[in-house]
Amino acid sequence: MLHTSIKVLLRPAAQALRIYWPPILVIQAFALIVVVCYYKLEATADFFAIIAEVKANGGLIFVAVSTIISGGIVPEILKRIFRPAGVTPSSPGELANQFAMWAGLGILIDQIYQLQSNLFGDGTEFVILLQKVFVDQGLFAPFITQPYIVACFLLHETAYRPANWISVVFSKTMVRRVLTLYATCLTFWPVMLLVIYSLPQGLQFPLFLFANAAYSILMIFIARQQAGTA
Repeated sequence: MLHTSIKVLLRPAAQALRIYWPPILVIQAFALIVVVCYYKLEATADFFAIIAEVKANGGLIFVAVSTIISGGIVPEILKRIFRPAGVTPSSPGELANQFAMWAGLGILIDQIYQLQSNLFGDGTEFVILLQKVFVDQGLFAPFITQPYIVACFLLHETAYRPANWISVVFSKTMVRRVLTLYATCLTFWPVMLLVIYSLPQGLQFPLFLFANAAYSILMIFIARQQAGTA
């Protein structure tokens, strides 16, 4: 029974990977190359310093806008290239909802990274990295970020009617959809977060943007499939 339930939860992710694995693989490989360059190529030090400075000076506006580009615009372009026939593109209303969601999610993730840095420090010891990944994926993901994502999609699906939205948010549908996204999350983020948290706090969010571009392809596919629009 448990094995069957896990297969059901992971089935949407498997379907998305079969379609979109090329851009996802490229983005993940690029993220890993970034970390290798940071630690192995001294010539890239100035470049990374500029990125950290831009992020610090840009504040929450940079965080929100860059996450919209990372999670909304770039994946949408890639999906239009790799999307198979018969899968309808997102409507302008869907995209507006997704862009607003990404802006809020980016700010939320940035604050989580800062909180993790305050709690555990910026060391790269494996124990510290594991602590951060555990808190991220064991607490923040199932109880904050994934419910936030589903709630945003439901807001659009219920045509922004508060009563309808509240009734769905506090139902089994919400739980089922969060569990499906969380199962997908666990297949992607734990290893990727080990890479992200291995960088200094000022560079973690910029690297998250690359990883997020890959994950959002999976996540949007699954969310649209749950809504019956994929």
